[in-house]
Amino acid sequence: MFVEGFRCVNCGELFPLNPEFFVCPKCGVERVHGVTVFKGITEVEYDYATIGSVVGRDLFSKRVFNALRYRELLGFEADVNLITLCEGGTPLIRGGRIAEHLKIKHLLLKNEAQNPTGSFKDRESLMVINMALKFGFKGVSCVSSGNAASSLAAYAARAGLDCYVFMPSKASKGKVLQCLVYGAKTLLVDGIYEEIFEAHLEAIKGLNVLNATPGYNRFRVEGDKTIAYEICEQLDWRVPDWVIDNVGNGTHLYGMWKGFKELYQLGFINKLPKMIATGPVSGAPIVHCFKSGVISPLKSCGESIAEGLIGVWGYDAPLAIKALKESNGYAEYVSDDEILEAMKMLAKFEGIFAEPSAVASIAAIPKLLESGIIDRKDEVVCLVTGSGLKDPEGGSRIAENPLHIQLNFESIRGALQSK
Repeated sequence: MFVEGFRCVNCGELFPLNPEFFVCPKCGVERVHGVTVFKGITEVEYDYATIGSVVGRDLFSKRVFNALRYRELLGFEADVNLITLCEGGTPLIRGGRIAEHLKIKHLLLKNEAQNPTGSFKDRESLMVINMALKFGFKGVSCVSSGNAASSLAAYAARAGLDCYVFMPSKASKGKVLQCLVYGAKTLLVDGIYEEIFEAHLEAIKGLNVLNATPGYNRFRVEGDKTIAYEICEQLDWRVPDWVIDNVGNGTHLYGMWKGFKELYQLGFINKLPKMIATGPVSGAPIVHCFKSGVISPLKSCGESIAEGLIGVWGYDAPLAIKALKESNGYAEYVSDDEILEAMKMLAKFEGIFAEPSAVASIAAIPKLLESGIIDRKDEVVCLVTGSGLKDPEGGSRIAENPLHIQLNFESIRGALQSK
């Protein structure tokens, strides 16, 4: 009723809503530096006239505050039963102490670590799993640095679907453990994300298993739209000046931008925010594409504590760059040292323990202020995309060692009086 199909963002042709059209068969793909670049990536097209005649602020306000509050904008009718873990509805927190430290007036933190499995990926898994069921797949599979895998594993377990996750062998132990606990067949591979992605893309063809990999599965973008919806509603349908995101594949950034544009088209908001992409200096292809003006994979990348962001390519990079340009946005690199400092500030000033990949957005603020990209009076929303409990090793880099004391009055009293 609400969905018209998949539309190619390159040639504009409309195809049926079927996973075989995640990539436009006419525009296809090309190989650059051994990496697949989707020339004909598609996105879900909606009948906004019909949606606009059904939804409204009053309707949303009567529903539970989670991602399915906006189900019509995701293509679901009101009476359809869906697999859910009550994802979304995450807090938008005013970062008072960290804002004071950074000398910025209005800083808001969208804490996606409070999703069911600890990251924003749960919004995407909501869409992936329900669409896998809709199209009759018996299983799902993805390549992931960690968060997409652990989230997919949880939702597949709830849906009763087989789940296969392929992760670099260096993936955080916490994320690997999540996958195992949820019962997913968890396979660690010696190779970087892009190498595994390429092999998986061919190996899964012809199987009754939905390819749920970020950057390829087009339903993921739709789940990320709900972050934009929530931000606007949490601000009483007001729009911030800037939204800063931690960017790997670029799916998340573009999904939010699509969500903001939909609300604008439907008349819920009267302006659009500017988007900023942030990523590690040792390998952030979307930041590189924006700054260089050339949308192409990197020839190589280094290592970073931000394992969810590092890479030679973002498979949704063309869409992410589109969002940055359309919004008059920007992109900025951050170093591992700056990421660690942001983790420390977020924990000690605001009581939020986030993983390294989740705080590049905050790490970039000093540079953005110094360069004049952001004014100190602007209202800025930073995405905090994943819990620090997923990567305890990252947390150990900023934590002090505990103190061991004797079990007696004097030791305990002395500890209570120390600073």
